[in-house]
Amino acid sequence: MQHLVLRMFILRVVVIMTSCTASVATFTPQTLPTIPTTAVVRATTTTYIPIIFGPLPPSPVGWYQLAGNPQRTAFTPVVVQGPYQFRWIWNGPEGGGDADPASDHLPLPKAVQPVIGNGMVFIGHSDGVVRALRTDNGTLAWSRSVGGQVLGTVAYHPDLRRVFVGSTNGRLYSLNANDGTIIGLYDVGGPIEMSPLLANNVIYVGSIINKGSNNGEGTSGRLVALNANDLTLRWQYNPGAGLLASPAYTAANGGMVIIAVEDTTVRALRVSDGSLVWSQTVNTGRDPQRQWTAFPDTYPAVSEANGVVIIRSYFMWQRTWAPPVNQTDTIDEIRQFLTQNPTHQSFFVLDLATGQPRYVAPVLGGGIGNNDDYYSTPPQAVIRRLSNGEEVAYVTWRNSQSCLSTSNCDNREEGTVGEMDLSTGHIRFVEIYKNSWQWRIPVDEFGSMTMAGDALFYSHWMAMAAVTITDRSPSRGQTFTNPILTGKLVAISNTIRPGTCNQRDSTRHYCPTAHGVNNDSYQLGPGFYIYYAGENIYDRFFTPPVFGPAIDENGVVYWKSVDGAIIALAPESARLP
Repeated sequence: MQHLVLRMFILRVVVIMTSCTASVATFTPQTLPTIPTTAVVRATTTTYIPIIFGPLPPSPVGWYQLAGNPQRTAFTPVVVQGPYQFRWIWNGPEGGGDADPASDHLPLPKAVQPVIGNGMVFIGHSDGVVRALRTDNGTLAWSRSVGGQVLGTVAYHPDLRRVFVGSTNGRLYSLNANDGTIIGLYDVGGPIEMSPLLANNVIYVGSIINKGSNNGEGTSGRLVALNANDLTLRWQYNPGAGLLASPAYTAANGGMVIIAVEDTTVRALRVSDGSLVWSQTVNTGRDPQRQWTAFPDTYPAVSEANGVVIIRSYFMWQRTWAPPVNQTDTIDEIRQFLTQNPTHQSFFVLDLATGQPRYVAPVLGGGIGNNDDYYSTPPQAVIRRLSNGEEVAYVTWRNSQSCLSTSNCDNREEGTVGEMDLSTGHIRFVEIYKNSWQWRIPVDEFGSMTMAGDALFYSHWMAMAAVTITDRSPSRGQTFTNPILTGKLVAISNTIRPGTCNQRDSTRHYCPTAHGVNNDSYQLGPGFYIYYAGENIYDRFFTPPVFGPAIDENGVVYWKSVDGAIIALAPESARLP
């Protein structure tokens, strides 16, 4: 089997007594007739002194933790090209074909995102078991019970080959990635619901105690920094309130960890000793279904090129209906409303050096929800590194220009996707073929996104869709009718209604024609599917996704569907730019 070997290097300068020679690495793209199950990242053995002009970029390849890397950008530079090929489905139809879920089906927690490494996919579950699936065929390699509930995403250390997992029993575990053997543990002193952060051989994880007390404001907990090799304590920090959101890392200012605290503050801590650099209070709602928490199912996202961190806080359902749609057709109108009504803000762009807001971001709230409740914090932005080193963000946002029918448009129909200039907050429209295929995006059905190169992947409770950006020239995106151009890349349906896709290929789980779902007039486009069933499986196991698909170093996408099934699809080719 041919393997794709990815090499990423920073500038190397070899210092010799009389001369200075630069060593430059090259990468030759390779087409993948058969997508490999693992990739190797190797460094040269040349002695060198790194010259760093500003912060280091995010981890270049691999999806080793929540949102892919310590900065939580949800972006990988791997360039993928379709068409996609079906690889496997785990925890899906019984027997693997056109069938209902098996009797031992696992409805995975909504904050679990697949993590890939060592030729395996690692996932946790509320049954307290961590499972490792083989990337080549999706079969179970090992499982390990750690006790309590695993409600967050695990982290994988590619050098140590260990998996780090937090549990509601208050312990962080280090597992051997080869067989799941428990190597060590550390008792944090309270339930862990967040996803651990792995950066520079240090694990950061926090706890939350007394959720629901005093309307969500009486929580407590602590953040610990542990050496990854032996889980010994480097330092601890007591924020005076609980920690539910997962932390993020930045190399700025000598290295900092960004945390969102349940007292509604965002704080930056020095990685060297845990001392406080800055603290900034932001507006939040309180999730009534998560014991009145302010930052459920979210994380900070760092743009080191722009020197900012993006924070998302819980958004109350009742605020969906403001302002009127006739006041949301320009960025200036949206900004004016949010400036005058700061309790409606849930998207914040903070300066990494000071914590001060850079500007009022023109992003109105939304998310997946129903019956006067959003099930989680609104989706976090994707931060994409461009070829020139600049970074932009891709966001779900609201603008009345995106209403497909001007005569039948309320706030729910304002949903769309945009590219944000992080230096100014200006947003340009991105073409997503709204509601004409698997990209379904009402404001009360906002899903999460991830990105690989130019490819933008969107996770909805009914389906997954991905587009490839083809033209983002400056003249585009100022209006919904003249967007940044894209092309359809790949789509997946959770359930196909029997009789609507008679030409399907059940061995490849592929439907080449448009099709429908049960008890819904909404039409989906050609693409892959998980279930061919007389009922919508996403209704039976409805756990709305809060994080987008994971994408490994070979461009293979792993989508955790709303019911807990994971489907793996491989691109025709994958390379580094």
